Amino acid sequence: MPVQTDERPLPESLTRYLGASSADVSEPVPRPAERRIGPAEQGSTHRALEALLLRGFVYLTSGLVWLLVVGLVLRHLAR
Repeated sequence: MPVQTDERPLPESLTRYLGASSADVSEPVPRPAERRIGPAEQGSTHRALEALLLRGFVYLTSGLVWLLVVGLVLRHLAR
């Protein structure tokens, strides 16, 4: 049983992307650490710091819960 393909044309942006050479597509993107932080981005750095602290708190809390669960399981198995 042959597989039926979709014969609809590709969107124009995808057609241009597929037709472009690899040199055109792979433009170097500056890494965030190499960019200078402007005054307009000071708020975003504050939000990034808050997100980092929140993520650390969540990881710490989930790690402690996992340790508690593993400890309870080991205590149960030891009995």
